[in-house]
Amino acid sequence: MSTPQAVQRLELMLRLRQSDVDKQETVVRDKHQLTQRYQKNISRMESLCQHLGASAVPHPALAINAGAFKHSLLNFITLQKQDLALGDADLAVARKDLLAAVSRREVMDKLGEQERMALQKLRERALQKQSDETATQAHLRRRVGIGA
Repeated sequence: MSTPQAVQRLELMLRLRQSDVDKQETVVRDKHQLTQRYQKNISRMESLCQHLGASAVPHPALAINAGAFKHSLLNFITLQKQDLALGDADLAVARKDLLAAVSRREVMDKLGEQERMALQKLRERALQKQSDETATQAHLRRRVGIGA
């Protein structure tokens, strides 16, 4: 049976579900920004590696240093790609959690709407019943007044 209290409780649950959705959207946005940052870093480091290979280093010590730097940079790119893969996996999980939160909110919204509609029908029935009783009393009064 629908009551105003039941509707209020469902509206509270809906607000809580919406705040959960908002939090999940923030998590997804943050994780997406992180993966974009990884992609930009990888792109910049790969560009730097290409430029290192193109430059001719005249001194052997500088060439050794440049080679070591390039090797370190390639290792760091590999680590960044691994972090990017982990970030993508985290993003996928966060998106899944967001979809679940949205689904829970939609269910709560439908329940709330059903409760509001049921409460409105109860109110309309009570109003109709009161109107019918008033009409019946008026009719009975006229009949009693006519027949007397």
